[in-house]
Amino acid sequence: MYLGQGTSSSCHRTDQAPIPLDNFASFHNLPNKLAARELMKQGGWPQGGCQYCEQIESAGGMSDRQYQLHAGHEQDRTPEELLTDPDAVEVVPTILEVYFNNVCNMACLYCGSHFSTKWEEENRRFGVFKQGNVNFGHNTPANPNYEKMLADFWTYLSEKDRYRHIRYYQILGGEPFFQKEFDTSIDFWESHPNPELTFNIITNLKVPPKKFRAYIDRFGKMVESGALKRLQITGSIDAWGPQEEYVRWGLDLEEWTENWEYLLDKDWVVMCVNSAMSALTIKTAPELVEKINAWNDRRNPWNPISYSFMSVMTPPELVPDIFGPGVFEQDFERLLAAMRERNPSEVSAKEHMRGIIKQVLHAPKNQDRIDDLKVYLTEIDRRRGTDWTVLFPWLASLPA
Repeated sequence: MYLGQGTSSSCHRTDQAPIPLDNFASFHNLPNKLAARELMKQGGWPQGGCQYCEQIESAGGMSDRQYQLHAGHEQDRTPEELLTDPDAVEVVPTILEVYFNNVCNMACLYCGSHFSTKWEEENRRFGVFKQGNVNFGHNTPANPNYEKMLADFWTYLSEKDRYRHIRYYQILGGEPFFQKEFDTSIDFWESHPNPELTFNIITNLKVPPKKFRAYIDRFGKMVESGALKRLQITGSIDAWGPQEEYVRWGLDLEEWTENWEYLLDKDWVVMCVNSAMSALTIKTAPELVEKINAWNDRRNPWNPISYSFMSVMTPPELVPDIFGPGVFEQDFERLLAAMRERNPSEVSAKEHMRGIIKQVLHAPKNQDRIDDLKVYLTEIDRRRGTDWTVLFPWLASLPA
């Protein structure tokens, strides 16, 4: 659910639907979601975002949908209603992913004001940019009913002991470590113990190390007391080197590494790396995988760092598919060669990556979008005082 926008969706790729102001508890069982579930029971594909997985599967790859089903989760996340009625379509969710608001200390290229106050500030300073198909700089209006929905959210979890159904509570941003609602979340689960709960924080790790360690130590006490089963830290990072600091504007790789390595010896922490595969990160993604391998060599082998990823879908000029075949083949070979297959998670991740590769290499080249990407980056440079041509010479050398 996206409380900052007053909407919810069944997946991060599907269309969002408004949460009814007079019936917050229906957010997971809105008419469009029930209709989609009925269609899938009949073997059909809902539209409104589901075609992303449909296209990967039709190309013979493993989609996000299949990866989530086959990732070897330790816990059963089946809604309880389905245990007695396998045909049920109206259920209480066991996985809850919450975007509270857009407070964030970074401005990633593939993000915007809807998830980043840094983007919001930049847009106010420079305004809207429009040239041909490239159009960005619009600020997303805030949800005028945010405070009511926030209160309804906590009521929803408390009423009928719904919080006991939750097996996986995932908080995103913005950046959770800088949101007051993050502290409220910790308070809630401290006062509503759920020994089956995994609390997952998806974070950019741009957090002062002292502050980061204090939070981690607090979660350690919660695990020890049985208030939750485990903490999961999902570090958002797509590649390595100065190219990545350009794409994830504001990132400090040294700070990221210091915070990440504080977790390596904590067996009660699940560590994951989540990457957004974009046109600008594929060529240095193998270096990130090598880093993950080195960290796993220091990590307890029964609790390794997992690696997940997805293709960027917006803005369209950053979608890697626009290059078609002939640009990333060698990079994909290096990436697959670096990815290990020592446990089920690594096997699933590599198969998932093969699916994305098939999707990218089966797509036709879109020269107009490639030209749009250069326009987009040139305007970003004007705003941020950077120079994309130095970091991405392969793109600069492509003919217009």
